[in-house]
Parts: sequence; C-alpha cells; structure tokens
Amino acid sequence: MTLGRFGFLVCLVLSCLLLAACGRWSTPTAVPAEMSPSPEPPATSVPPAASPSPVPPSPSPTAASPALTPTPSRPTPAVTTTPQRAVLTPLPESSCRLGTGLRDETGPILEKYKANPGLVMAATVENAEAYFPNLEGWIRVIGAPSLDVLAQKAARAQDIGLEYEALAYGLETGKSTPDQEWQDLVGSTAKARALADQYGKLLVMGPGFRLMSANEDKYAGMSALADIWMFQTQQLQKNPPGEAYRQAAERVIGLIRGGNPDISIWTQITLPPDREPNAEEWLAYRQQIQDLVTGTYVGVYTWRTVDSQTLVSTLDAIFAGACGNE
Repeated sequence: MTLGRFGFLVCLVLSCLLLAACGRWSTPTAVPAEMSPSPEPPATSVPPAASPSPVPPSPSPTAASPALTPTPSRPTPAVTTTPQRAVLTPLPESSCRLGTGLRDETGPILEKYKANPGLVMAATVENAEAYFPNLEGWIRVIGAPSLDVLAQKAARAQDIGLEYEALAYGLETGKSTPDQEWQDLVGSTAKARALADQYGKLLVMGPGFRLMSANEDKYAGMSALADIWMFQTQQLQKNPPGEAYRQAAERVIGLIRGGNPDISIWTQITLPPDREPNAEEWLAYRQQIQDLVTGTYVGVYTWRTVDSQTLVSTLDAIFAGACGNE
C-alpha cells in the first residue's frame, strides 16, 4: 500500500469518529407517551391497614327469623264447673224396698234377695268392693259418722273404681263424730252435701234420733240438703207395734218433709237390744208405717252380744216375710 492511500484511510477513520462524537451530544427525539415508561409514583407513607368490619354471626337454627319462630301457646284457662247433683233413680214398684247393713254375715242374704232391690249400706269399702257388684240396681251406700272418715272412704272407693250410688253421713253425739260437727247440724250437712256432689253421689242423712229430738228445728234445714233420710225409730219402739207407734213416726216424718217434700225417707226399724230378735215383731212395726215412707231398713246393733247365727236367721225370715221366698 502507498503512502497516499494510507493517508486517505486514516483521514476516513478520523472523520467517522468525529461524526459519532457529534451525534452523542445532539437533542434527543421526542418519544410517544404510550411508549414511554410510566413514571414511578412518589414515595408516600402507607397508612395502617384498617381493622376489618365484624361479620355478623350466622343465625343459629333456633334463632330463626320471626316468621319461623313458633308462637308460644297460651295456657288453657282452668274451667270451673259446679258439680252436678246426682239424681235418685226410683226403685221398681214391684220391689219390697227392704234394706240392711252390709257385713260378711248379711252379704249372702242380700245376694239371695238381689232381685228385689232395696238399700244396702256398707261401713267399709272392702265389704262394698266384695258385694256391691252383685247388687246392681240397689241403692248402694257407703256410710261414716264423721266428715273426715266419709271423705276418706269416698276417695278410696274412687281409687278402686267402685260403683255405688250414695254417701251416708250418720252423725251422732258419740265419740265417732267430732263435737263441732253435731253442734252445727245444718253446716255439717252442707259440707256432707258438697262432698257427695264432689263425687257425684246421692247424700243420705242418718243422724241419731236422740240428737234430732233435741234439735227438731234443724230437720228442715238438713233435709233440704239431702236426697235420702234414714229415720231411726229405735226410741219409738218402746211402744209396741200399733197406732201410738205410727203417730209418733208420722210426726217426725212431717218434720223431715218440711224442708224437702220430695225427699226419700227410709225408716230404720231395729232389732231391739232389750229383747230377743223377733222377725214377726219387726214385720209388725213395718206394717204400721210402710205407707208413710219409701222403704224400711233392718237395723242391727247386737252383733257382739247376740249369737250371729240367730241374727242371720232372723234377717232371713224378715226378708222372706217382706219380699217372699226367693
């Protein structure tokens, strides 16, 4: 290579270097905005994160919406009803209308004559339970001499489902009746009436004859509350069967009906303890007054003093004489 050519090349290289240096310091060309990088945002302080709002708890199955909440039922108001008084069903006209107390000794006699309904009174619920079911159609009575004992027997009879017709209140002046009961005859009778109504039973009143002899002014008030009256004639049997006995009985019957004209009256004629049991005599007393009363009742108070077989034979003879042989 000649010196001239070499010099030319050196000049060419120098010229290129000079042009490159001039382009480095020239004004840059503007760049479209969409192509320019987004400027970095100025540094700022970051506020603390806010506490998240509490999320309400999901309703539990029992805390349902009001539309699904069961409405509490209102308590049913207690209904107070007045007990209905039992109604006495008349005995058949064909019946001999005879009665007596129920004991183990008398049960077979009553069953023997059960086709002739009368009135039977039990002193114990146990005897009533044993014999009452076989005496359907009779006026079956549970009796006691005091209100407390009568209430106990009525409750016991209800507990065992015993069927019977009446409760009998036989208040006396003896130890079996509290003093406050026989000292307030009408008030005590009203309590017995309420007790009978409570159990849906008839009320039989059977006060002692001596007690009533000293309180004849109480007959009307007491009988007005009763369905049946058991009129005890033991004291009147000091007279023999006859007109005097009838008149004395009729006077007392009038006092009883003074407070209740429609009351059913049963006359208790006793086997007197001062003489031997006599069926014919008993039937003679009955003959004197049977047209004045609903029925007659054999009263026996000598079971502890007289041979029981003698008493049973006498009772059988009375039933046979009044009702005929069965």
